Amino acid sequence: MAIGGDAAARLWNAASSGQLTMEPDAAREVAQAYLRFAAMCDGWAKEATHLKSIHGFGSLKSAQQLQLGFASKAESAEQVLKQMASAARGMADGYLQAAGILGEADQLNGAALTAIGQ
Repeated sequence: MAIGGDAAARLWNAASSGQLTMEPDAAREVAQAYLRFAAMCDGWAKEATHLKSIHGFGSLKSAQQLQLGFASKAESAEQVLKQMASAARGMADGYLQAAGILGEADQLNGAALTAIGQ
């Protein structure tokens, strides 16, 4: 499973089964923090995408290998950041489910995006 996916799934299961319940205001606050983090991870993933195609290493074979190495690291970083964003959204949904207010997820996600300036 992707990074953080297990924790998000366990939280969702606990909330769905009634093992975990929360007050709506507390759930909103926690969910907004996770959604802000997810939005930040999305931004960092976009930056990593741009790093995959940096140039100026020169034409030597060692320089080209170095460029490919950096591109590979940027690809890996992008994938990890996307997984983290997905897990954070899953955590937010789990907390909202625990409070019985999952329907507010889109509204809170919009507020999180606004809060970080995207």
